[in-house]
Amino acid sequence: MVDLAEIQAAYYMVAATGVLVAAIYYIMSLRNNNKTRQAQLLNSIQRDISDYQGWLRGRELSYMKWSSYDDFERKYGSDNNPTAYAMRLTNWYWQNNLGVMLKQRLVDEDMVYDTFGSSIIISWIQWETIIKEQRVRYMGPNWMDHFEYLANRMKNVQKKRGISWEPKETLLSYVPDAKN
Repeated sequence: MVDLAEIQAAYYMVAATGVLVAAIYYIMSLRNNNKTRQAQLLNSIQRDISDYQGWLRGRELSYMKWSSYDDFERKYGSDNNPTAYAMRLTNWYWQNNLGVMLKQRLVDEDMVYDTFGSSIIISWIQWETIIKEQRVRYMGPNWMDHFEYLANRMKNVQKKRGISWEPKETLLSYVPDAKN
């Protein structure tokens, strides 16, 4: 005959197993929800920068050329060209904010790379000297530091994946084919 202690022990084991299964399910649901939220966030950013105006802004930014920081200020500085200033900051801030999210582990770096990849690296290469000079002249050492962090993390993902790609100097400008 089964005594009361054995029945209670069996009951506790079944209850404990149920709690364990529920906890595992909850953890799996949290992870799935977290990945879903990350994907929605990155999709939202991608949608905002990939609309018609975003593509035009990106092209116009890529055509900006300067020979020195002072030349840059004359052509594209906030006092002389507020439109270029607004376009530039729109571009910089979404990347800086994405860098904050990456640093705080709110987004996964592989997911960020798969969504934006080398475009972030290219953008940092284009703007690095300007941003670093603005740190010295105006904004302090932390100006756009999360943009820089983001670009460096994307370079690390590239390296980790065995991709040895560096953008050509001519990437951001049209160079006619010498064969024509």
